[in-house]
Amino acid sequence: MPDLIGGRALLTTEASNIVELPSGKSFAGAELLVHHCSAEETGLDWLMVEPTEQLTTSLRRTDRWSAVVTSDADGKYYVSDARRFVRRASRPAIRQPVASANVIDDLTAGIIWAVVNADTALLADDAQLEMSQARLAHYVEQSASEASLSEVPELNAVSAQWLGSTFCSRHISRHLGRLSETPFFWTREQRGEDASSWLLWNHKLDYLRYTSRRFIRMRRAFCIPEAEVDASPRYERVLLLLAMALMEAFGITVELTVDPGLSEVGGFVLADEAIEANWLGGEGIWRVDARPRPRRVSEYREIERRLAARSMIAVECSAGRLEEMADYLGVPWRWFRRRCEELAVAGIEGIAQPRSRHLSTRGLDAAIRYVAHIDAIEGSYLACS
Repeated sequence: MPDLIGGRALLTTEASNIVELPSGKSFAGAELLVHHCSAEETGLDWLMVEPTEQLTTSLRRTDRWSAVVTSDADGKYYVSDARRFVRRASRPAIRQPVASANVIDDLTAGIIWAVVNADTALLADDAQLEMSQARLAHYVEQSASEASLSEVPELNAVSAQWLGSTFCSRHISRHLGRLSETPFFWTREQRGEDASSWLLWNHKLDYLRYTSRRFIRMRRAFCIPEAEVDASPRYERVLLLLAMALMEAFGITVELTVDPGLSEVGGFVLADEAIEANWLGGEGIWRVDARPRPRRVSEYREIERRLAARSMIAVECSAGRLEEMADYLGVPWRWFRRRCEELAVAGIEGIAQPRSRHLSTRGLDAAIRYVAHIDAIEGSYLACS
């Protein structure tokens, strides 16, 4: 995959190759079958390819993730979800366009890495997830609960996290009525792998939309120690930056601390009262409490005061905060802006479309469009409508 990003790979024309998508902390890794087609002609912002009948037949297989890749004279590779070609196969025009915005780099590679890994994991446990939710339904009405992984031992790591995240978002939403002030949110994600859940999981986007309509000028803080940045490839750090852009698109001010001493603090919401809800980094599937102990609430208030006084990206405007965040993550801001502008025009639906009913690219679309048009829409809530 790094060779594809850097244009150093050598894919044989009209041949198929298996690309090993890396694993992560929870991602198990996945295989992507890549079909390399030559570009018949190049137009402005597009490459035209002509897949053979044999290739189209191969692409119709539904038991695997596959992509069509083409290259240009400069040795750069461009990617398209194989199913896009299948849908167009019956059309009169044989040649099919691939947007030059689909060039394989850290942005598109990060998208493919997250979508394919998450989709493969959730599809593998689709039936088990349904049964697990029913098995754990007795926790719903409890104001405080902890669910152990031993209660759903058959789920893979991503599916267990999806289950915990779903429960936590519903727990917070049920208890928001107790808060009479605009809340401060503390989030546990420290890597792009975890943060991709905001970009892809349907319930996370619905949760953002619901809370943003209920409160304005919310703040959401991340704790991302330098060690986590150093351990992440750039395509993963790009996902983390996109997740923060999605928050900003909902009118949420993103804040940052790099203090390793806070890296184990679980997720919480703080206003005149507090709500605990954590699904990431703990020993179980989730831990929630609608009425935390006073000592813990005092700790949360101290964290909130520290972030209010000294966020590492304390800039007045949204674009400034994201640029500061990009600098900390080692993502070139000008490149990132330009690539979001290109993909906002071309659309990302042709790169990698999830198959699981629990996933979509709506959040990813919103984040990319926000960055692309941030100078024009800053101050408005792009994603809330």
